[in-house]
Amino acid sequence: MTGEWPGRARTVAAAGVDLAVASASGLRVMLDASALLKRYASEAGHERVLDVFAQADGLLVAAHCQSEMAAALLRRRRDGCLSEAEFERVWAAARRDVADMVRVPLDDHVERFAFAAMEHEPLRVTDALHVGSALAANVDLFVTADRRLAQVAQLLGLPAECLEATAAMTQEEGSTP
Repeated sequence: MTGEWPGRARTVAAAGVDLAVASASGLRVMLDASALLKRYASEAGHERVLDVFAQADGLLVAAHCQSEMAAALLRRRRDGCLSEAEFERVWAAARRDVADMVRVPLDDHVERFAFAAMEHEPLRVTDALHVGSALAANVDLFVTADRRLAQVAQLLGLPAECLEATAAMTQEEGSTP
């Protein structure tokens, strides 16, 4: 997977990741389902996810990420937010992307880290498993669209970026004279 996403010269400064340190083994990034779904929608965080794909030498997802993405997409289709054709296009693209990523298997190590995350904050199990997987895989950066999840990850020592916070900072910078 190394080298498939050129352009790592750009920084991941929003999360405070030191690229000089990360470049020794390549920048390994884990995205949760909320972040990965932004790759397929023109909404806040979309451009940042594209940047992360370009910067990363390795992309990882938790074992359950594809199932969680399927649930979100099916919900959007049922609610009328996605047409059948758009659902099929996005779902096919998401499956292709996940197939090219490293899946972190659910094991005792992941579950122990997920438990530690839930001790800090009442999280949904699926959210805690994303954090647990990122910690078990020792990634350089964990990306989510959930501010609370990013905060828990950071409390556990995981470099994390919240796309919502990044999008808000970008909007504020754009409105400054």
